[in-house]
Amino acid sequence: MNTIEKKIDAKLILSIVAAGIMSFSGVVVETAMNVTFPTLMKEFNIDTATVQWITTGYLLVLACIIPASSYLKKRFTTKSLFVTAICLFIIGTVMAAAAPVFSLLLAGRLIQGIGTGIALPLMFNIVLEQVPEERLDL
Repeated sequence: MNTIEKKIDAKLILSIVAAGIMSFSGVVVETAMNVTFPTLMKEFNIDTATVQWITTGYLLVLACIIPASSYLKKRFTTKSLFVTAICLFIIGTVMAAAAPVFSLLLAGRLIQGIGTGIALPLMFNIVLEQVPEERLDL
């Protein structure tokens, strides 16, 4: 039996690592923002219910984008999805970091959520689609 064995090359490993770092960054940003609530409340002169939207909005956008990943994967290439995810995440981060008002901070966080929502399932898609089945320890 002559089977062509797929190999795990450096490009695939780098793709998985890059998607993993992007996903990890999204999760870290999600949880790290909670400790800034008292400072943000003072800085923007807002109450607890308002500042909580930073986390709630982020997770809400994430929860809406992740189920759409199957549609996005069918419609766009993995590379274009990753580039879009990283660009949205960076734009959201810069926007949130430079926000002079709370509404811009919230908008930046929502944009970060879109980028993370695209990146999280992308890492699993890359592994399941490109790693040879015999190399997956399921």
